[in-house]
Amino acid sequence: MKNYKYFALVAIVAVLSVSGYLLYSKKNIPAQLPIIAVVTLQSHPILDTVQENLLADLKNEGLEDGKNIQLVLRNANGQMQAVPTIANEIASQNPRLIIAITTPMAQAVKKVAKCPVVFGAVTDPEGAGLFEGEGQGNITGTSDAVPYDQQLRLIKRIKPGVTRLGVLFNPGEASSKFAMTELRKFAPEMGIALVEGSVNTSGDVYAVAQSLAGKVDALLISTDNTVAVGIAAAVKVASEKKIPLFACDSGSVEKGALAAVSAGYPQVGIDTGRLAVKMFNGEKNLPFLKAQGSEIYLNQRAAEMMSTKIPDDVVANATKVLTEIKD
Repeated sequence: MKNYKYFALVAIVAVLSVSGYLLYSKKNIPAQLPIIAVVTLQSHPILDTVQENLLADLKNEGLEDGKNIQLVLRNANGQMQAVPTIANEIASQNPRLIIAITTPMAQAVKKVAKCPVVFGAVTDPEGAGLFEGEGQGNITGTSDAVPYDQQLRLIKRIKPGVTRLGVLFNPGEASSKFAMTELRKFAPEMGIALVEGSVNTSGDVYAVAQSLAGKVDALLISTDNTVAVGIAAAVKVASEKKIPLFACDSGSVEKGALAAVSAGYPQVGIDTGRLAVKMFNGEKNLPFLKAQGSEIYLNQRAAEMMSTKIPDDVVANATKVLTEIKD
């Protein structure tokens, strides 16, 4: 009987000890911080700028990783097949908010998200099926659409003799569909015939650029992610053929395109961050924001490689003139 009482007492003490430990542990484990997920398709100067500025804006507005939010960052590294996987993985973590940079990533996230979504640097939100009309409940974001008429005028200012312009684009991307619609509208007004080169994967860029180079006076890469990944191949062809290569964003100029009329991507990032803070705090039905104004980026090193002289007045009025090509 004594042994029975002894073991019973030991058992009671053990239970009380475990219960006390669990109560103590539960009391001292902080509640899980709300998750803000930021997902992007790839690293690229403009996309990195958008992400850096939106993250800075979140912090400026009092949302700090490890303090009152948990930041989860994902990058598909240019692999389109990884996009839906990342979207599903993030959605399964029950985030409070998802910020999706680029059109493909935003489209994938919208399909699976059960929380508010803010997209960033999406050229045509309506055409991409992300947004219709004013105020769409739990989704909003920023557009980086550039004025394509100004882009064509810049090409004519730098290369007045351009009558045939080769355009590399992925017809499967919503941003390229929008860009091509705009270019087809404005090109005839400026006496430019478009010679279109379809690119389905980034590995196609070199061959398509080669096929266009002998038929046109200049090349232009569209605002899609497929061509952006393969820009080094387009730069190589333009340098070999001594033909100017233009772009529609500042990041591609940093990578070796000769010139671009670009959206102001630092501001796109800031605007994306501000919308994210509003959505995180419960606001809904926010209209998406269009990029305000435009910037002219030039690359003198690229101009030398492509045997093209940029007029002094264009240089004088540029937002930024680069003198090297980034890897």
